[in-house]
Amino acid sequence: MSDVSAEKPEEDLWERARKAADNLYEIKETFFPQNPDDKVTRLQNESDLALKVLDSIPPEQRKSPLQRATYEYLRGKILDVVPDYRKEAEDHLSKAVSKILMPQVKLNPSLTDAWLCLGVSIWKKGDLPAAKNCFNLALSKGPNKKILCQLSMLERSMAQGKKIFLPLCSDLILIRCEVEIQSFGSENQIEIVEESIQHAKEAITLDVKDGNSWYNLGNACLTSFFVTGSWDHQKLLQSLKAYQNAVSLQSRAFPWNAFSCFPVDFFKL
Repeated sequence: MSDVSAEKPEEDLWERARKAADNLYEIKETFFPQNPDDKVTRLQNESDLALKVLDSIPPEQRKSPLQRATYEYLRGKILDVVPDYRKEAEDHLSKAVSKILMPQVKLNPSLTDAWLCLGVSIWKKGDLPAAKNCFNLALSKGPNKKILCQLSMLERSMAQGKKIFLPLCSDLILIRCEVEIQSFGSENQIEIVEESIQHAKEAITLDVKDGNSWYNLGNACLTSFFVTGSWDHQKLLQSLKAYQNAVSLQSRAFPWNAFSCFPVDFFKL
């Protein structure tokens, strides 16, 4: 009995650190002030507080390979919450992934997120092929709807041939850019966008009630419409249906709820 109670404080410290990181990303995905700088400021302040919680874990509780991997992962994730690329965040996430690959570290679902965070960090740097490789490595550990959605978003950016990245849970910034796509896509672009649609659909098969996955599929179909020459109205209808499903399923008040179907309705006129 005493052994169990002796372990509990250590478990509580790690759980507090995980919750601090999760709460930080909850703010990132749901807080949309009129002035975007206010969001960055709040994220930075909350990030500093989350790091203090993480650093409250004593050094002797960070010694095992699993503990060290978890610490590096959480630190990198917290640092990477801001929109701009931070090398320090990538370095910590890279260390986490390298430790996850060690034979004595048993992979668990929480550490799978380290691959996702590393891919996002590399994407911010502008190295899209390396980010895609990271997402694919993560998926080789098992299916994951969040990673599939991020991979789908990344493939759309690769098809457009330019860096478009401000990843929100709702993919909001990306769709604003997608509306402006020109109709001169190459065959390679079309192929990459089809991969984006496929990965979006795979995410939905994992959770048909996830509004963000449906919204991601809507973005993928809308991108396909533009890349293929803006003539396939079936893609528009598929996009509209996906957006409607997203709005009906999404319980949180993301700003895209107010205008998600606007791009599709505009081009149907």
